[in-house]
Amino acid sequence: MMEPDTYFLSSDEALRVATQHNRSDDINQYELQICYYNGEKIDSDLINLVHAPIENIVSILALGTYRLPSKLSFDGMNLSEDVVEEITHHFNFALAEAKLARKALNEHYLQELLKSKLDFTQGLRIYTSYSTQTRVMRYVLQNIADEFIQRGFEVLVHINYGMNDRYCHKVLKEFNPHVTININNLNNKFIGEDVFNFVWFQDFMPILTNNENIYLRKRDFIYSLLPDFDILLENKNIPYERQGFCVNTELYKKNDKTKRKKKIVFIGSSYLDSLGNDKLIRNAVLKLEQIFLNGDDLNKEVAKEIAKRFNLNIDFVTLRLIPYIIRDIGLLQLCKLKTDYEIEIYGWGWERYAEMKPYYRGVLTYGKEIADVYSSATFAFAPHHQYTLQQRVFEASSCGAIPIVYDCRNTSQEDDYEEALCYYNTTADLKKILNASIQKKDFTRLLESHTYRDFAQIMLNTLKDNL
Repeated sequence: MMEPDTYFLSSDEALRVATQHNRSDDINQYELQICYYNGEKIDSDLINLVHAPIENIVSILALGTYRLPSKLSFDGMNLSEDVVEEITHHFNFALAEAKLARKALNEHYLQELLKSKLDFTQGLRIYTSYSTQTRVMRYVLQNIADEFIQRGFEVLVHINYGMNDRYCHKVLKEFNPHVTININNLNNKFIGEDVFNFVWFQDFMPILTNNENIYLRKRDFIYSLLPDFDILLENKNIPYERQGFCVNTELYKKNDKTKRKKKIVFIGSSYLDSLGNDKLIRNAVLKLEQIFLNGDDLNKEVAKEIAKRFNLNIDFVTLRLIPYIIRDIGLLQLCKLKTDYEIEIYGWGWERYAEMKPYYRGVLTYGKEIADVYSSATFAFAPHHQYTLQQRVFEASSCGAIPIVYDCRNTSQEDDYEEALCYYNTTADLKKILNASIQKKDFTRLLESHTYRDFAQIMLNTLKDNL
């Protein structure tokens, strides 16, 4: 349900609505509805329930960091029309006053940040932030933050629960960081020239794909996850360094209490939703599936041919259809194999496949649950059409499960890790791997240069070199 951020006169009504965890239609579907309320403070852990006694409402709203309410609710109150009209008049006046005060404060915070001069001799303050609505980014940033915390630095992880005022820089100003760390966003227009800003692009963001001019500071340092992002950055003349996926080896490690079984596991979401219902798309999928099952490469030439033949956008074929073929169809083929290995499937969307129901085990939470599953398995099925060195490959190998990956080495230009990985192209290749005797794998080289520890050191070295 979509509802505006609301100030409730009734605390009971505010509590009732807050428990519904509605989305806010003041911003977008990913933001929580904020429920401000009057009266005595309620003992509650609800993050979207915010105490704001009406007698102090101007100062509370002006000094806050959450979005301001856009609606006043009298639900649960038995008031006359005259009283409602009077309260509404005073509330609107107070809200307007709070808006002006907050705007002035936010401008003050911004100006203070932009002109801040920093001393790098007394220890570093490192700032990062993430939204709880993200599935991956939040854990990547937290892992990076944890590395700096372990090194003794002062670190602030500013968590956005979906209620933050995007124009409010109060938290950032009060922390006054030497270093900011971002994923997929530059976030460099509200920090001073002294601040080192590290940005790691991991997705096809509009700022990389559109014609927008990019503002870069002298101390903005850009990292690219994959070759596809390299090209986009080069097209915009943005200097960058390559930084592949990382693994937290303190979190993802062998659980000696878990017995390793003759089992192959897959952890990840289905791409079925990316297809749509268009007839041309369905026909394109059938053709791609035929190519894949024949063991032929689904390379750029094939993508261009499919796009032209079925009048589809090349990026749609490359970024939607082919990933579906490699992941969903590949997993379906695994389920059809006659093998002695137990098969377990985890993630979103797989319950829609009848063939997978005997193997589907639900959704795992990040960290220990995933690590324990990998620690219990001999193999981890981790196919991808563009690259082999993906997040799940590192997590699985760090827990002792041997990754089985789709062999895209002809196009990915990645290092060869045959001592650590099992490569396949066809269902026959996959069957051969599972029917052969298990070959001991060495994950040392694969893991040693793909840790958050190493990435943190890279950033520290960059900082020292540029002071």
